Amino acid sequence: MLSRERLHRIQRLLARHDGALSIRDFERSYGVHRWEIEEAEALGWLVIETQKPRTGRPSRMVREVSKPCSAKLPPWRTEIEKPISFRHWRFVVESLLAVKRGSHRVFALQTMTDAYQSAFPNARKRRAASASVCRLLKTPGVRALRAWYRAQVVGKIAIGVSPPATVSEIKQRLAVY
Repeated sequence: MLSRERLHRIQRLLARHDGALSIRDFERSYGVHRWEIEEAEALGWLVIETQKPRTGRPSRMVREVSKPCSAKLPPWRTEIEKPISFRHWRFVVESLLAVKRGSHRVFALQTMTDAYQSAFPNARKRRAASASVCRLLKTPGVRALRAWYRAQVVGKIAIGVSPPATVSEIKQRLAVY
């Protein structure tokens, strides 16, 4: 999602180059992605025009709108919610199959600590991993994912439905069911 800081950066680059720059230059020279430019155009801050020369390939030029009347500002980067990390997803899936107490060797069942060590392979010491399990179970992303999968087990949500990527989306979807 486009943030306000990235939009300001695009505008500064356009001001430095007299209000016009090609998408190719944005991508290659300044590290601005095509989707960021397209989102800024959808919000009404930029215009993308295709210039066709006599010979050669056409180029897509980006120009800044002189007076954006109804242009909406994107949110600040701190306001955009981050998705739940892949390792947290993996820990949740493996921890739901684990038992609370017991040994991996005796019962052939995985414990929460074993689930943590398989999701985070750099955690080598068992005591440190068990302390991290307690900390990780309190994070909002892990709690929301565990609630989502519990709702699937109970039957509130169809089993084939994959959970949304952020905590607030999971809470909204669980409130509907």
